[in-house]
Amino acid sequence: MPEDSRTPLLSVQNIGYVYGSFHALTDVTFDLNEGQLVALVGRNGAGKSTLLKCIAGWTRATDGNVSILGQSVNTDERQIREHVVLVPDTPPFYDELTAWEHLQLNAQLHGWQNWEDDAVDLLRRYGLYPNRSAFPFSFSRGMRYKLALCMALLIEPKILLLDEPLGPLDPVSADDLWEELNRHRTEGMTILLSSHQLPQEAHPDQYLIMEGGELIGRGTPDELRAEFSLEGSLTLEALLRAAIRARKATTDDE
Repeated sequence: MPEDSRTPLLSVQNIGYVYGSFHALTDVTFDLNEGQLVALVGRNGAGKSTLLKCIAGWTRATDGNVSILGQSVNTDERQIREHVVLVPDTPPFYDELTAWEHLQLNAQLHGWQNWEDDAVDLLRRYGLYPNRSAFPFSFSRGMRYKLALCMALLIEPKILLLDEPLGPLDPVSADDLWEELNRHRTEGMTILLSSHQLPQEAHPDQYLIMEGGELIGRGTPDELRAEFSLEGSLTLEALLRAAIRARKATTDDE
């Protein structure tokens, strides 16, 4: 994606987060513009989920600032929640509400009118329409994540944050989801997703690479391929290994 001289849609500046004496995030900084699909990658415990929660305003960062359209998450949380939605890796649901009633509740909470046609379209796209009258506790893990994604997309956020959306999906469903996310990106939505795996044909606009709570790499696939001297197709495993190796070499030299 070309660089944009306007105010970034999302600006993360020197974010840090500390659990007791453990530094879960340290000095994380990056900007995202409208219509980008960005993969946040890293090993378990790298800080990906904590970072997404800080961006969404679910957790207040210990240091630094997150702003959406120039508004700080720390001071304008109510306004921010109109623009950014986080779907966690294990979405919660109400046991007594059907899938359709969850969509209805979400629309009502956001003051959404004439939402029914959009809800039907989303449920059809994600293969859940036949299960619209069923309760989410009867769904597979992948179906529950798809329902949470439908709830998020129903309110058309400017920024969609997804924590491990591909983990519970089979390869065909993962490919389908990536295609859907690409469609939303082309319509102007900015999507930041964390993942341990990506479909073979997935080509995010950028990668953000985390290790030990720090951002150790960032760039387009071509930029990172050149930076780490990687040849051939850019696999997630090769990218992570190269970034961690480069980080270790830098640390050892200090």
